[in-house]
Amino acid sequence: MKPVIYIDVLFTVNLLINYILLWTTSKISRTKTSVVRLFIGACVGAVYAVVMFFPAFQIYYTLIAKLLFSMLLIAITYNIEKVRAFLKVLGIFYIVSFTFGGAALGLFYFTNIGASIGAILSNGVIYFNLPWKTLLLSCVTAYIVISITWKLIGIKINKENLYIPLSIMFDNKSICINALLDTGNSLYEPISNLPVIIVEFQAIKGLLPQEIQKIFNECSENDLGLITSIMSNSDWVSRFRLIPFSSLGKENGMLIGFKPDEIEILEGPEKKDLKDIIIGIYNKKLSKSEEYRALLHPEIIS
Repeated sequence: MKPVIYIDVLFTVNLLINYILLWTTSKISRTKTSVVRLFIGACVGAVYAVVMFFPAFQIYYTLIAKLLFSMLLIAITYNIEKVRAFLKVLGIFYIVSFTFGGAALGLFYFTNIGASIGAILSNGVIYFNLPWKTLLLSCVTAYIVISITWKLIGIKINKENLYIPLSIMFDNKSICINALLDTGNSLYEPISNLPVIIVEFQAIKGLLPQEIQKIFNECSENDLGLITSIMSNSDWVSRFRLIPFSSLGKENGMLIGFKPDEIEILEGPEKKDLKDIIIGIYNKKLSKSEEYRALLHPEIIS
């Protein structure tokens, strides 16, 4: 007995699945769209799934045709202007689709849900003769798997991207340290209005003149009178300045800062040179594990 395919069921099932796939892609990629565009995209995908069951449309069965159609689906659903952003969303759509299919098939395999389900495969489209409750359960399961997996990947990627290696040069000397991109760091030097990178004293100690090191070695960085006296007699007085701050566990504090000769961001294939930056010296540890020893101002990256 030949299997029977109901076009209305095939269309409706694919409409629902396509909508979930496109909606999930929107959430994960953080690409804005509307309910109308999602519905239109899901409808177009459902029509394509129905067409795939007709031998007369063999031209649409090829890999190239499927790739072009998936690109069309993304273009219809999301208003993306930049090519790089478009390819990113397209890639996430494929990941979501493959994960969804794997999660659904896994649910059928490891439970009794799929025991009496008949499946028909035609040109890459699988038609399951299954109850609506089973379909919805598989959708929910797949979404949970995708969300958890993507969050775990995202946490790892974001954590790695937050650490940026820096090279700081001052008086013909240099050091290399890891800096944490701190979105909460909005510190500016009040006179020049230049952004401030906060660096641990112990990490930058080798660059500083002996008289400036003395201030921190004696933990006298809060003694304004001593700082003024030492800095006024230093040959580097024009390079150093006092920076007021209200963070790092202290209100109305003061950081000793200086303008380095140059800073290089070592991330990526090309080095980025920075000159209009102030280094603020902090006489405590910023990280217990020493994964980073500086707090990078977000404006510097942008």
